Amino acid sequence: MPDRFATMFTCIDGRIQRPLDEWARNHLDVEYLDTITEPGPEAVLATTGERCLDVLLEKVQISQRAHGSATLVIAGHADCAGNPVSADEHRNQLRQSLARLAGRLPNTRIIAVHADRCGEQCWDPEIVAEVSPPSTDARAAA
Repeated sequence: MPDRFATMFTCIDGRIQRPLDEWARNHLDVEYLDTITEPGPEAVLATTGERCLDVLLEKVQISQRAHGSATLVIAGHADCAGNPVSADEHRNQLRQSLARLAGRLPNTRIIAVHADRCGEQCWDPEIVAEVSPPSTDARAAA
């Protein structure tokens, strides 16, 4: 049976909410998405101080405890008003975010995605980076 929940950390931009929800449901085979929003989430996760990061991670952990979410999607997009940087910088920040969170959420599959533009056909993201927790079999063999 697929996970019923995943968690997504995404921009407040309303143009990406529905397309991201549809993408995640199709690609992750989940029924529900717990959503945490911040303007320019990849920049926030890559650069925020530890106290602020702890607050954001507590939101992810609530989703994990209450709903059994084992997957976190970090989603960025071009033309972001909260993080007006180049597409390459968005991708860099997504990779930095993933690396920073992987150590703090060791049993979580984390997927960083980026959409090049928003508008009518907003969400056709590329997966920038992904980390999966070690399988139970690999841990048992170690």
